[in-house]
Amino acid sequence: MSRTRTQYKHGHIIQVDSIPSLNGYTVHFALERYGEVRDVTHFESGALFLTESEALECGLRMGQQTINNGYNLGVPVTNKLL
Repeated sequence: MSRTRTQYKHGHIIQVDSIPSLNGYTVHFALERYGEVRDVTHFESGALFLTESEALECGLRMGQQTINNGYNLGVPVTNKLL
């Protein structure tokens, strides 16, 4: 497992974790924002990547895209697929 933390605009920190699986790597990322309180929102990509570096790069891009598109701080994100 590898982890990166990157500062991004509007006071956000993007933490990306690549997690090995049987067929490659998956990626989880968390968006942290500091203000009056510390808020952390976690996301799981559900995608598989061939290399760890590819997983980390894509996780960072997903975090940036999520911030750029706007998201509700602290709202749990769940996978509704059953």
